Amino acid sequence: MIRVSTVNESNAEVVWHVYDLLAEEQGLRTTTADIEIAGGDQSVVLDGRVRTQILYDMADRIARTAAGSWTVDNRLVNDEALTIQMATQAAADPRTADANVRFDVFLGVAHVLGTVGSQQQRETVLELAGSVHGVSRVEDHTALAR
Repeated sequence: MIRVSTVNESNAEVVWHVYDLLAEEQGLRTTTADIEIAGGDQSVVLDGRVRTQILYDMADRIARTAAGSWTVDNRLVNDEALTIQMATQAAADPRTADANVRFDVFLGVAHVLGTVGSQQQRETVLELAGSVHGVSRVEDHTALAR
């Protein structure tokens, strides 16, 4: 979903132009992207979530083109980047490095799947996943290894 949240007389033309160009892009329109556009004083803010770095870059490029000389503050959170951060942290932490888990993120909700060696390791993996900035919730789909 792409929507406009803040617009006034002084920024309406630019904000709605950004909206129109983002909404025309099928890659953003047909994915589960959640983008909110806010207008400021000669600035546009993109907030929300996208699934991939490609969609993040696409939204950024389109917004900057549409905004012209105005500043674009891209605050979009990218699920791919969150997944990589979680996996990197889990692999680097000696408490979780041997856990057989994977992370899937869907619009900020982290799903942790796989097997862990103990309840303590499970709790640590879930804690690490939840500590990544941009993760809104963590769902546990792990099992204890036999």
